[in-house]
Amino acid sequence: MGNDDLRLIGRSLPLIDGYEKVTGKLKYAGDLPALQRMHHARILRSPYAHARVVHLDVSRAAALPGVSAIITSEDGNKATTGGPACGPIWNDPSFNFRGPIISNEVCFVGDEVAAVSAVDEDTAREALNLIAADYEELPAVFDMEEAMKPDAPPVRPWGPNSLPPTVFEWGNLEQGFAQADFVIENRTTMANQQHAPLDRNACIASWTGEAATIWTSSQSIFWLRQSVCDFFGLPANRVRVYSTPTGGSFGLWWNNNFMFIALMLAKKAGRPVKCVLNRNEVMTTVKRRERPITDVRIGVKKDGTMVAQSHRHLLDNGAYGNKFDPYQSVADMYTTAHGRSEFIGVSTNLLTAGCMRGVGDLTLAYGIEQTVDMAAEKLDMDPVDFRLKNMWKTGDVCHTSQEVVFARMLFNKTPEVRLTSNGMRECITKGAEMIGWKSKWKGWGQPYSTDGTKRRAVGMGCSTHISGLAFLGFNGVIVKVSSDGSITLTTGIGRMGQAGDTTQAMVAAEVLGVGLDDINVIDGDTEVCPNTMVTYGSNGMHMVSRATRAAALDARRQILDLAGRHLEANPEDLDIRDGRIFVKGTPEMGIGLKELMSTPIYEYLAAPEVIGRAAQGVEFERAGKMMMANFAEVEVDIRTCQLRIVKFVAVHDSGTIVNPAVCENQVSGGMCQGMGMALTEHLIFDEETGAILNPNFMDYKIIGPMDLPDPEIHFVPVYDEDGPFGAKGIGEGVTCAVPAAVANAVYNAVGVRINPPITPDSIMRALKDKGLLHGA
Repeated sequence: MGNDDLRLIGRSLPLIDGYEKVTGKLKYAGDLPALQRMHHARILRSPYAHARVVHLDVSRAAALPGVSAIITSEDGNKATTGGPACGPIWNDPSFNFRGPIISNEVCFVGDEVAAVSAVDEDTAREALNLIAADYEELPAVFDMEEAMKPDAPPVRPWGPNSLPPTVFEWGNLEQGFAQADFVIENRTTMANQQHAPLDRNACIASWTGEAATIWTSSQSIFWLRQSVCDFFGLPANRVRVYSTPTGGSFGLWWNNNFMFIALMLAKKAGRPVKCVLNRNEVMTTVKRRERPITDVRIGVKKDGTMVAQSHRHLLDNGAYGNKFDPYQSVADMYTTAHGRSEFIGVSTNLLTAGCMRGVGDLTLAYGIEQTVDMAAEKLDMDPVDFRLKNMWKTGDVCHTSQEVVFARMLFNKTPEVRLTSNGMRECITKGAEMIGWKSKWKGWGQPYSTDGTKRRAVGMGCSTHISGLAFLGFNGVIVKVSSDGSITLTTGIGRMGQAGDTTQAMVAAEVLGVGLDDINVIDGDTEVCPNTMVTYGSNGMHMVSRATRAAALDARRQILDLAGRHLEANPEDLDIRDGRIFVKGTPEMGIGLKELMSTPIYEYLAAPEVIGRAAQGVEFERAGKMMMANFAEVEVDIRTCQLRIVKFVAVHDSGTIVNPAVCENQVSGGMCQGMGMALTEHLIFDEETGAILNPNFMDYKIIGPMDLPDPEIHFVPVYDEDGPFGAKGIGEGVTCAVPAAVANAVYNAVGVRINPPITPDSIMRALKDKGLLHGA
């Protein structure tokens, strides 16, 4: 089926759940109705960044009428753990959390000390106030490089402060830099960005005997089930996870510790328990983006050829993050004969850090793209031309692919992974045209326009990102055709506002020759849905859709076999369109899908049943990557230090664009989130205590549509041979190049490089340090 024959793919069809969303009828985890005998949970949290709980008296809280359970680090289920159940470590399969449910050694401000369930939230809060806790404060470490020192105090009661480095090497780095005419070295860092979803997450936990059920919002229902099974020693058929859509996740709502607290309380109380985080808890106790320190070296020849590159990227895991690799792709974006990339996860006594939209590539791309600009400046070369000269090509080796890491870990093999498709050059060329680069680029640190104290300039940034990772798991999908011709698609894909249910349904409808309205999607239930990889890393279209298409093709084959019997035709001579099966070339010879499915078959004296199914993994060597080039035009007032985004251009290669409206919304939303990282968003930690000082939307500024111009968006036509209908991913990569493009434009406007967030205050300090502040 070639793309020229497609009826639905490539059309901006409305979201399946669009009506529910705009009318406020879509239910999130916090909206779930109360279960019979359900109680409510609240959590006592540490006021210290690192301390030992030396005494905890819960007697007054336990005596409060309405309290049903209290758990501390001393609580346990010895039958399954052989000791206290709150104390042993549980692991998130994505390496975003490794720690206890509750420990007597707290490791960040907001860490869990105890939890209470009671008849209502007010009673639970009152019970918390009755708990007496005494602490022995321990040394805390907030700086990554301090935490890495041999004499640094331990951040946690287990393991080293820094994980073993993940290292990739190719060629001969020393030889490569010796061949270079210039070597550019640069260090960058970025802000502590929070996922900042508008919704407050929640869960309801319940036990029936030794079977656990949890209702929540999660991108990773099967990983959550696996973690619960591992911790409580239960088989998979004794744990059921229901998931509603998330009210924004961006990587925040996966497997979270408060879900395990609700399970422990429900087990002890012998009744369902609901836990809803307040806004402060959402911002300060779950997770944040990893804050990086990135050192980049680039060796270049006088003709502009990059001959060597090295990257050393430290990622702050916070208290309980456990990542040893940032899941990046951008280290391979520029092809050099010699290179080295090193990634080190470091623990600190700050809020746990982990994956957030654009994971790895947003932070590393910022460091690389700023250094690439510096290399081009050293040569006095146009940054567009420099990138076009050195950008990778289809078929180039992906030296730093995460698939290589896991092939080493699981099989002790080091495969060679090559890039399957690449529209980056088209992205750069088109983006330069759309921003008006030829007329606005005036040289390094040179604005193209000066109006009093206002300076305007342009800048650019590029990135790439995964379209899923094969080791995230197999994908199972079921397509069932009912007797009335309607179709049910069952999948475990997560729903975070990315329209995954709509685009999966479009794939199935395209294959089956029916309309989108003919498809009903069932998701979010581990007992009903076949196992589907965690919805992560932009894998929905490029990877999950492979199974959706295969299941739909299986159902299509069965439909054509049945229709062939009715029409006395070879199934290979039949086609389906608009819900009608017909003979190719003789469309009047046909039968409707409803009639076919409701007509009994003589041998069985019953109507048929059609169930298409697929369960398949993804060959890791056939995994595509998305590409993006962003261009920013900024205006900086060197008197007031105000920064304004005048124009923003985003050009993307996401393969075949399955639903243009969905993809445009992804780019627009990603631009806002990337702009937040670039301009305003920064969790501020108290330098003495490690407490977060801006835990709400009053003090943590997220960017909204009124703060920015509408982006100008373009998709370059690229067909990835391995993606369904030629499609790749899009959802995460839309953030990755935004901060680099803005920061590089700011440099060209004022001649000073400033790390995000680029606030008026940071602009003022930078200009003042360089003697460039007007009126100073």
